[in-house]
Amino acid sequence: MKTVKIVQSGDFHLDSPLTLHNINFRSQRKEELLNTVERIVSLAVKEKADLILLTGDLFDSMRVSRKTLLYLQKEFMRFPGRIFIAPGNHDPFTPESPYATFSFPEHVHIFSSYEEVYLEELDCVVCGAGFQSGYVKESLFENRSCSTPAEIRILLMHGDVTEGASLYNPVSCENIRQSGFSYIALGHRHSFSGILSEGSTQYAYAGIPEGRGFDETGEKGVLVGSIYSNGSALQFKPLSRRTYEILEVDISSLLTTQEIFSRIRSSLRNETSIYRILLCGQVSPYLSIDFVHLSLMLYEKLPDFELRDETTLAGDTLSFPPHSLRGIFMELLSEKRESSDKEFWNEVEKTGLAALLPGGMK
Repeated sequence: MKTVKIVQSGDFHLDSPLTLHNINFRSQRKEELLNTVERIVSLAVKEKADLILLTGDLFDSMRVSRKTLLYLQKEFMRFPGRIFIAPGNHDPFTPESPYATFSFPEHVHIFSSYEEVYLEELDCVVCGAGFQSGYVKESLFENRSCSTPAEIRILLMHGDVTEGASLYNPVSCENIRQSGFSYIALGHRHSFSGILSEGSTQYAYAGIPEGRGFDETGEKGVLVGSIYSNGSALQFKPLSRRTYEILEVDISSLLTTQEIFSRIRSSLRNETSIYRILLCGQVSPYLSIDFVHLSLMLYEKLPDFELRDETTLAGDTLSFPPHSLRGIFMELLSEKRESSDKEFWNEVEKTGLAALLPGGMK
């Protein structure tokens, strides 16, 4: 039985602005995203892959640095097989795009309009179409099937598998079922889809190889394995250098900033991930968190993070004589909460009560 060994990836979004990160870490994180390409090529070489299939959105926009293009060129040259790219909505193939203006190595094929590339030595045809604008409302896949006789038939495309409308190349399950392809490598969605089937055709989103924000949490990677004429043997291979994680830390019983730091540190799964740390629980009004000091301690352990205070005051601390300053303050707050942002007024409550306690805010 003939097989073709592939590595599938895409959605690198190179040269993203990464405004989520503090300015000191931002340039480092941009280089880490760029170095993802090296890890993908090295994996493909190690696995003796025949093809690297890149499913679009390699670039985050049309503004791509010369450094990024030269790095891609250098890394692509290390791969002895063939590389195929299907541009996506963030990096469509236009006359001004890097795909048209930069000289990629000869073994790199970039799809624009639909075409079929037959690889005689593999008895395999790789078909594909790329975005030529930021939006593709009419499916590039509508009534599409392979016309080239080959034992293994692969389609490479950026698109959105949906039964409804989409601005990003809508692909229906019926289109997949009737296509006759052995395997369809898809890009656009940033999470691994699992290996899916419609009729005799298998398809998958590999997801992104490296996250860029807290909407892309958890392990990211690529697909590696073999394509047959009537199926595949592919597996997800984690590849990300860092993960983005959302971490809830209950600080209900704590009274000092140092205690909070110790609780956070003991909750970390590793110190290479980038965390959104949510402080939660019911706390004493005597707790006054020094966020500047807490952040400085955290930066000694973590590359970057986001810190949010989602605590509320413990219920048993909120009973005050009605004519006391604190009682009047709480009565006014209860009126405000009924008609405004609850989260904002919770913060006002904590800050105000801390100021009104004996000794005031420290």
